[in-house]
Amino acid sequence: MGESVMSSTFELANGTETVAKGVKQNSPQPAACPICGGEQIRESLVAPDRFHLRKQMYRLLRCQSCSGVWLASPPRPLEMWQHYTEDYHKAIVTAGEGAATSRWKPQVKLISQHKSGGAILDIGCSSGGFLSTMKSPAWKLYGIEMEESTAERARATTGAEVFVGDAVDAPFAPASFDVITCFDVLEHVYSPRQFLTKVLHWLKPGGIFYSMMPNIDSWEARVFGTHWFGLELPRHLSHFSPRSLRYLMRELGFEEVCLKTPAVSYMERSANYVYSSLLEQMGYTPTPQAKPKAPSLPARVVRKGVRVALVAPLAQMASLAGAGPCMEVVFSKPHQTRAE
Repeated sequence: MGESVMSSTFELANGTETVAKGVKQNSPQPAACPICGGEQIRESLVAPDRFHLRKQMYRLLRCQSCSGVWLASPPRPLEMWQHYTEDYHKAIVTAGEGAATSRWKPQVKLISQHKSGGAILDIGCSSGGFLSTMKSPAWKLYGIEMEESTAERARATTGAEVFVGDAVDAPFAPASFDVITCFDVLEHVYSPRQFLTKVLHWLKPGGIFYSMMPNIDSWEARVFGTHWFGLELPRHLSHFSPRSLRYLMRELGFEEVCLKTPAVSYMERSANYVYSSLLEQMGYTPTPQAKPKAPSLPARVVRKGVRVALVAPLAQMASLAGAGPCMEVVFSKPHQTRAE
């Protein structure tokens, strides 16, 4: 989960609807892969919304050609609010605002390696946690946020110009931005192609697009399966891997600057999902991660030890192997692009 979400209201279209017992069937399933158009599609997994401990099952499909993964028959946009609860938004805002300078330091460092100033747009800016770290005379700050009161907090704390609404409806002119960022946003949109086409349209020639998202082909995703925290069903509509993201970005006309998997981990949260499932099987009622309880002092000590002795070394090894659970990417708009 990132600082905010931005769900495009353009639904996946075309294709026939298939019926699977216990799987939500609200909108048509595409007959071909929405990334590459491939028709060799198989079921990847079936899982519920473990964050809220709900029972409704959702089905993910995988393209054999590009490795793209997407949610079959996702909730319609007008229904999706039920899955973005107050608990969810509270967790997002807390993650983005807490110790903002240290929280966003790696992102600021990477962006600064490629751009030293200009106009920067943060799509899904939430209350402005990231933008607050970019506040300086060198940068003109812009944001896009879905919720007015949250956008107002971003304006008040950063001085940014914030558009409220769907990203694809924002009235920015072509070639407006030197940098466009979105943190854990792309996986939430209904039409990644349309969203990214808009991003390319808004970037100046030579401008960069910086993004972070879960890596569906990470070792954690493979080990934890339906209990992997990065699934975030049904809020995550698309699930990218380095292979599928590269295909899509190249197809749209972007040039790759860097693509890496930093040394982060969802292991602890995924393990909590496994623990909750075991408790349910034993007849107990676990507390959902949507309503976390403060751990006791002994529990915090144990968690710290596990993070240092196990999680951190595994995260570092996965990062070096390019198999970490999160992708950090920078793509640029060529100086000479295809006709828009």
